[in-house]
Amino acid sequence: RNGHFSMWGGDSGQSEPALTPYIAEFLLDAREAGFAVPEVVLQKSLDRLSEDLLSGDPQFYGREHREHLRFAYRAHAGYVLARVNRAPLGTLRALYDREKERSLTGLPLVQLGLALALQGDGKRGAAAIADGFGRDPEQRPLALWDYGSRIRDDALMLALLHERGRADPAHDARVIDLARAVQARRDGDGGGRLWLSTQEQMALARLGKAMQAGGGRSLSGRWLAGGEATAVAPVAAFSRTLDHAALARGVRFEPDGGPYYVSVEVAGIPRQAPAEDKRRVGIVRDWFLPDGSPWKGGALKEGQVLVARLTLQAEQAMPDALVVDLLPAGLEAENLNLGDSAQWDGVQIEGVALSERGDQAQLRHEEYRDDRYVAALRLDQGDTARLYYLVRAVTPGSYTVPPPQAEDMYQPTLRGTGVARPATIVVTPP
Repeated sequence: RNGHFSMWGGDSGQSEPALTPYIAEFLLDAREAGFAVPEVVLQKSLDRLSEDLLSGDPQFYGREHREHLRFAYRAHAGYVLARVNRAPLGTLRALYDREKERSLTGLPLVQLGLALALQGDGKRGAAAIADGFGRDPEQRPLALWDYGSRIRDDALMLALLHERGRADPAHDARVIDLARAVQARRDGDGGGRLWLSTQEQMALARLGKAMQAGGGRSLSGRWLAGGEATAVAPVAAFSRTLDHAALARGVRFEPDGGPYYVSVEVAGIPRQAPAEDKRRVGIVRDWFLPDGSPWKGGALKEGQVLVARLTLQAEQAMPDALVVDLLPAGLEAENLNLGDSAQWDGVQIEGVALSERGDQAQLRHEEYRDDRYVAALRLDQGDTARLYYLVRAVTPGSYTVPPPQAEDMYQPTLRGTGVARPATIVVTPP
């Protein structure tokens, strides 16, 4: 749309310029890794970036911090184009010399610095990179809405330097601050769990890969388990599989040398459903019969249909809210729009006609999967939004009902969990 990619495609999603350099960079990475890349898509993306870099577009009208967003877009575009020697050096220099103060975060300056260096201006490139790392990550505005975060930005800044062979020990020291920020996320808003957005996961994975790839670093020592010690020769990575009995007897690793920094991850299946949490966004699931009357529970016959309604109450703005409504195993989600629309004429659910349900939420995208209903929508602070979809009983049995959940895709600590009512559903043969 207008030469730029859309987040969701179709008519539901407006164009998002920030996606264009992101996707073009991904295509270049894929091509360098040996994958077949559609050349037409790549060249059209590069042409769009080239035009915008020279013209100063897009303007990001109507958005908060629009000058930062515009600078960040052009800096990222410059970096992608510089990788294929298509970024005009004069334009990059002017962008840095005249507009660098518009950047509210360090990542665009690092991207611009790498672009300058790749196009031959190493002095300005080094200065831009130093400016980027000189930005205080704690000063990053919360409501920047650029799909990023302090964790994403710091991890990607470091990864980019390593990927381009420009790592600096002075900059690498920020890895420790980054690790502390990740731990603070877990201990603070995460409540013991580490919630990461897809952008944060991508950046941390790139950083881990980039830092592991060079320097010939290795680890050695002694592995003690079950009363036996095993020497570990110098290796870049090693793993062990332990059963419950071995863990109960105790395990230990004694490394040679150091210092080392340890991060412990524990994964498992919880015994109980998560508690209700509506501090940032409340979410409630209700069920209704096809005539619009409430369904409070009991047995469903195989083939029986219910209308599910999700009600969201936003205590904080969530411009990229994502609802993932997991279904009990015996039910499947269906699209209300695909059936006979005449059967819903005159049907109301607590005063809302099903034929007008589209007015109840700023909906951007919906998916109806075998085991869940997914919706992307915008939630402004104080908004109440309602979503509707069909569920059909398909498999006899007794099933636990998962609670409904919502989160902001790029600020995953902005999340809410509802309560499953009823807690179980029984499906009987027809």
